[in-house]
Amino acid sequence: MATVTTYLLRFRGPLHVAERGVGIEETAEFVHSDTLFSALCSVVRLGWGESELERFLAPFRAGEPPFLVSSAFPFAGPVRFLPKPQLALPSPPPDDARKRLRQTRWVSFGLFQAWLSGQLPGDAFTPEAFLPAVAAWLLPSESRALPRSFTRDGIPLWVRDVVPRVAIDRVTSASQVFRSGRLRFGPESGLFVLVEWRDASWRPLVETALAELGQLGLGGLRSTGHGQFTLEPGEESDVPEQEQPVGLVTLSLYAPTRHELAAGVLGPAARYDLVLRGGWIASPDGSSYRRRELRMISEGSLVAQPPGTTVRGHLVDVTPEVMRTVHPVYRYGFAFAVPVGPKE
Repeated sequence: MATVTTYLLRFRGPLHVAERGVGIEETAEFVHSDTLFSALCSVVRLGWGESELERFLAPFRAGEPPFLVSSAFPFAGPVRFLPKPQLALPSPPPDDARKRLRQTRWVSFGLFQAWLSGQLPGDAFTPEAFLPAVAAWLLPSESRALPRSFTRDGIPLWVRDVVPRVAIDRVTSASQVFRSGRLRFGPESGLFVLVEWRDASWRPLVETALAELGQLGLGGLRSTGHGQFTLEPGEESDVPEQEQPVGLVTLSLYAPTRHELAAGVLGPAARYDLVLRGGWIASPDGSSYRRRELRMISEGSLVAQPPGTTVRGHLVDVTPEVMRTVHPVYRYGFAFAVPVGPKE
């Protein structure tokens, strides 16, 4: 039985997370799992050296990850938010709730569990259950547990804004004004990440690397103080094995293997979006090159669970041809997924 640990990332300043097709003027509301894993690899290489990075990557290359990481999603006080699953509701919503549901991007952990189990409470569609400011849907009991800074003082849980900045040419000293987006969190809000431990002996290294990442910063614009956070271990839970689930909802990006695709993980019962992932290589040996692009299954997608097949994903080699003789470049594509109810 695997153990899942929740880690809270309490940011000490703004966060900038770029998305493909979105300029520096915008920022995402969360951090994808592949970005988080790449950042951990960079910290391991910087702090422990090339040989330790090779040891760190070896089980992932072999398809036997010692731990799995989710994407990093928002939290506010005790309330955790997850992406809205691409799963039919257990019962039709009332007409006055349909528009609010279409605008929802996030669901609370309690509502997520109720949805996946097929047992939404009767008050789940009341106006109190929706937070339009952050496009979230939660149980009324969780709504009442939100931070007082939000419920009493009106301080946003998190907000995206754009600030003007100035770039100075180092040769000519010419200046150019540009605008950059940032994500700012309220006093009791931030991001959280789930880690499923399959081999607990890796835990000290990963926790140390996460804490060090908080000092170095996560995301873009780190040279201006963006992305620094304090790591806080949260609750732990055991994950029991569930036989014959209807499907799985992803809480990370997912790159299926050829075997998984042939088995039907994206068959007729699946509901999913594709995300095109690319970006620059953050490496002293190849910072001027781009990774090969890869389409991945997005967070919140529903994938099938074919009999006899493990939905796992893999570490994908995205090394550009010009770097083949330098070092390999990988993209993390292992699935952090939760089962959807047993089959009848």
